[in-house]
Amino acid sequence: MKSRIAFAVACFVTTLAHAQSNVLLWGRLGGDVQYTSGVQTPHGLASRWSEGSDWGVNIIGLKGTEDLGNGNHALFWLESAFTPTGSLVAGLIFQRAAWVGLKNDTYGTIRFGQGPMLNNYVWEYDPLLEENFGAQSFVAYRNGSRLSNGIRYLSPDLNGFSFDAELNLGNSPTSFNAGDPANAGKAGRADGVSGAYTRGDFQVRVVWDEIRNAQGIENNLFSYSRELFVGVRDRFGPFRVQAAYTHYSAPDTPAGLSDRADLWWAGLTYDVNPFFHLQGAAYTMKVGPGKWTADHDGESRVTMVGVGCMYDLSKRTFLYSMAAHVFNSANANFGVNPQSPGLGPMNAGWGTNPAPGHGQTGVYAGIETMF
Repeated sequence: MKSRIAFAVACFVTTLAHAQSNVLLWGRLGGDVQYTSGVQTPHGLASRWSEGSDWGVNIIGLKGTEDLGNGNHALFWLESAFTPTGSLVAGLIFQRAAWVGLKNDTYGTIRFGQGPMLNNYVWEYDPLLEENFGAQSFVAYRNGSRLSNGIRYLSPDLNGFSFDAELNLGNSPTSFNAGDPANAGKAGRADGVSGAYTRGDFQVRVVWDEIRNAQGIENNLFSYSRELFVGVRDRFGPFRVQAAYTHYSAPDTPAGLSDRADLWWAGLTYDVNPFFHLQGAAYTMKVGPGKWTADHDGESRVTMVGVGCMYDLSKRTFLYSMAAHVFNSANANFGVNPQSPGLGPMNAGWGTNPAPGHGQTGVYAGIETMF
């Protein structure tokens, strides 16, 4: 459904056009209230009420194309996220995308710069649309990476088949795999490939990617690791069905810590009528043998069940709501909201985690508009 909404955005953005080029100014803005139960605090478990934008981060962007003739086009994309308080995410402008590229109608597109990694295709197979409760809840946004220093190729449609390839350079003078020594917070080299087959509403996609840390190693399942994703979706009348499997591995993980995990989910969207849409999905993840630490998830099983709905007030504005519950095994502290890996500082969580072994319920409702 996000693809439908993204298309609607493209139809209603402001267009500044010249003879053979155009620039599109667009954005989205949302607000909601969230209730979260069972949040770990120094004094026990507590409930939390918060205001945010849980359907998706607030965005403003610019997209430009120029017709160069003979089926060639110059492209650029600038995209910035901001919080409900109006602050830039991470204090950076255009942190979601800042790339330039060339497209040929026959041979495909190549682009350079900051942008979403190809594992962002995951949201197209998530029945809950990778909202704040969804496929990202257990994996600390590992399946929605945005990296700088990128080179990406996207093929044209080849009789239903398409593929992508991506390389993000670490900018290190000492190692091809490492990151920039002047910026320890930056990742090292990352790369990946993706292939899909589409026929009507049916689509199946495979994605493989890996992200290294600043030292050039893969040592944390949900930060710096390898990811193999297989997703499928189809439509049967008013029902859109989606299912996926992801395997995570981190071969450089220190001994005694978990170095693999498997995540499955399935669900559907039911279009009650052209304006009202119901969603439901179940997610389950098994983390392999290993102990829990402050920044590593250990052996565990976690399951989340979620239901939601969207009501279109117009082609650009809609109401939404979501409810989800997480079931944790004895040592797990996964919550409905994505959090950093591990038990957190002093084993106190990362903000909204439940206590280890406890479940958690979350509910939110709000409004989203596109411009």
